[in-house]
Amino acid sequence: MAFDYDPVAQLFQRLERQLNKLSSKPQPKNIHQFRTAARRVETVLGELHSLSDRRQRKLLKLVTKLRRRAGKVRDLDVETAALRSLRVSEQPGRKTQILETMLAMRAKHERRLLDLLDKETVRELRHRLKRAHERFPDTPHDAMALTRTMLAAFMSNGHPTSEKLLHRYRIAGKKIRYIAELAADHNDAQYTIEELKRMQDALGEWHDWLTLGQRVAKLLPESVNSPLRAAISNITRAKYRDAVQAVSTAKANLNRFPSDIQVAPPQKPNIVAQRVARAVA
Repeated sequence: MAFDYDPVAQLFQRLERQLNKLSSKPQPKNIHQFRTAARRVETVLGELHSLSDRRQRKLLKLVTKLRRRAGKVRDLDVETAALRSLRVSEQPGRKTQILETMLAMRAKHERRLLDLLDKETVRELRHRLKRAHERFPDTPHDAMALTRTMLAAFMSNGHPTSEKLLHRYRIAGKKIRYIAELAADHNDAQYTIEELKRMQDALGEWHDWLTLGQRVAKLLPESVNSPLRAAISNITRAKYRDAVQAVSTAKANLNRFPSDIQVAPPQKPNIVAQRVARAVA
């Protein structure tokens, strides 16, 4: 189903609203919402718009820079929550030590994010966002057709047997979902969004524990066999298996769309057969 300028404009407007919230109060929720809004705008600019325009390239560069800076804070928020949920009876001081270090790191990255969000940068980004959605081409695009094209490339990837390939599925799934959301009133788009959301949830959990394990390994390099690292490693392996299964399930379910399934027309009643049946009875 075709979509017009409006849903695309809403993405730019949403990012501007999240920018205002982030610059005034960088709470975990605001950081997360800004990050996801930025990813959507990056996807639209990359998939639906030519970046031959120097102004569009500058906008994309600025959005990406801010999103990555916010991502450093968001990653620590997620990893801290995961670590707090972990119950390790042995060497509890290790967990406390890591949490204190991570909180200090978060404070440092938050300061860097706020330094980047100075009045001049915020004003420039607001201006570029407004200009971008004003200049965005209003010629109709078929979001569902683009979704299908991106899914074809997604399906061509092999079975996720490595962390690198699983990460590629994670990134590709997000981009496809963001494009499908532009055609959200299409049944096939809704079906795609739901399937990819389930896959992304599993991939996201695996990735959160993976990055937590990598961070703890850097902070406790001398404790290779520590109970804390062993517990994180066990959970990460379990989440990895769940993520692989989620990708396989999504690929199987997205092989066909609801609109591809042919529903047989209802059969007309056989009057003669009904009369014979009544006579025999």
